[in-house]
Amino acid sequence: MRIALAFFAALILGLAPPPFPARAAGSDRDTTVNENFYGVYIVEEQAWIVGYYGAILHTPDRGQTWQIQRSPTPSALFSVRFVNSENGWIAGSYGTILHTTDGGKRWRTQPAGTTEHLFGLAMIDASHGWIVGSRGTTLRTEDGGQSWASSIVPGDFTFSGVSFIDRARGWIAGEFGVIFHTFDGGKSWLKQKSPVEVSFASGESRNLFSLNINRADSGYAVGLDGVVLQNSAAKGWEIVRQGSVANKLTEQNHLFASTMNHNEVWAVGERGTLLQSNGDGKHWHQVKAEIPRVSLNGIAFGKNGFGLVVGNRGVVLRTEDGGVTWKRIKIVSQAPAKDLVRVP
Repeated sequence: MRIALAFFAALILGLAPPPFPARAAGSDRDTTVNENFYGVYIVEEQAWIVGYYGAILHTPDRGQTWQIQRSPTPSALFSVRFVNSENGWIAGSYGTILHTTDGGKRWRTQPAGTTEHLFGLAMIDASHGWIVGSRGTTLRTEDGGQSWASSIVPGDFTFSGVSFIDRARGWIAGEFGVIFHTFDGGKSWLKQKSPVEVSFASGESRNLFSLNINRADSGYAVGLDGVVLQNSAAKGWEIVRQGSVANKLTEQNHLFASTMNHNEVWAVGERGTLLQSNGDGKHWHQVKAEIPRVSLNGIAFGKNGFGLVVGNRGVVLRTEDGGVTWKRIKIVSQAPAKDLVRVP
């Protein structure tokens, strides 16, 4: 495994286990307090969280109560996406793809045709989806995941971010700051000019970890050293934030995930970094909240102000006012296979 991929896995994804005993695949859990959580997704009042050792958590009521959903795998799960309240997918380590048609009451594995780690996942509808991962892995489906086809991308990059605006147009980003674009649903990919791209020979790490594209000429990418890229029709991709003395930003914490909520852009990262930008994406501030200094790995917003942030060591932050205030909730189980409750 080359240096950049090893760095990516160790830094953001925490493949080393947190301190709890191993359990058999598919077994019911008795605690989730110390889990590393990597991905979160919200649909209406419901939300799903995924993480280490096959962890899948579900709330039906905006985070008031939680249940452990039975997982068919012990693999780390990195990304979760739903197209409605019933139909969802999860991507994880060692080629893991899970699918549900009943809101997660039952998760089934889908054949990926690879054992590479699958970091990024995008679903545009119940049939069309894309997954990216280590060593250039780029998969697409047109039948809801019954089959996944590989695409050939020039180079041998690890990809972690993927975003599509329709069935044809999408972007992927990852190792060495590369960004690729497709006009044919991921069958072929063209490299775009990235202001942070470096060569393998340079020995530098300029990884991009997350992509959010809301239309063809507008979107964001975030990554190492707190960098934020913005895409526009006039200028293409440009740097709008990076931790340096020059722009008076003292924090250079890596950013692992991002999302948009109305006209706001949000990003999360290491050491409790929770950033928010209004409108232009050029002016960022750290949100004031009681946040542990651990890696925050995922963020999502739903309707009526509901939002969640998830991170290492069981960290879950919840907002009911669109991010004005965040409160940490501790999710603990009362008994195996029973509902979970949040404890302020």
